[in-house]
Amino acid sequence: MAKSAKDMRHNDFVENMRDVQTIHPEFTWEKAYNDAMVLWTMHDYAAFTIMEQEVGTDRAVQLYGKIWELRSQLEWGGLCELIGKRPEDTDFTIHDIANIMIKSFALFGNPMEIVEDTEDRITLRNYDCPYTTQVIWSMLSEKEANEYNQKIQVECNYAIFETYLKLAGLFDKWLFNFPCQLCMSGKYCEFNFTRIKRPLSSTKRIKTYTDKY
Repeated sequence: MAKSAKDMRHNDFVENMRDVQTIHPEFTWEKAYNDAMVLWTMHDYAAFTIMEQEVGTDRAVQLYGKIWELRSQLEWGGLCELIGKRPEDTDFTIHDIANIMIKSFALFGNPMEIVEDTEDRITLRNYDCPYTTQVIWSMLSEKEANEYNQKIQVECNYAIFETYLKLAGLFDKWLFNFPCQLCMSGKYCEFNFTRIKRPLSSTKRIKTYTDKY
């Protein structure tokens, strides 16, 4: 006899879904994952759009960055665990940050790898972003999608990766930069960290994006 809905409470996403699938078999794990990612992307777009309507573009971009800063803080413990570290560790390296980035992006179906690794610089490239290529490009016109990505992508990625550097105790040792966006170049997102060899003024940390293509 099938369980009733009131017997399906496990306080756990996965265990609840196992039971839900017995009465809604169309929700395979693949469909559940895809639909959750699509809905999350739509929610993110809706949140920014409403903020922009309510407080204007400049303030909405600032608030959007703060949201990603907090999200990065909240997920830090889980990401550290994925690479065998603990948040309280004091021996993080820039390679730990790179591997955390790779793991974090992988969860969202984004294939990322290290393409440059020297003593003073490490560069990563992400070759697909279904947030953009599957959802945003399908939902918006090309002009609307470009305008949206120009508003959010730089702020979002600096918020994420500078927060990781701060949490790892590396913010004063490595400078993050985001020189290429997949959503603008059609090729890949590129992220790099450059070793800081002397103290930086605040002006040296200006958020920049230069499409190389």
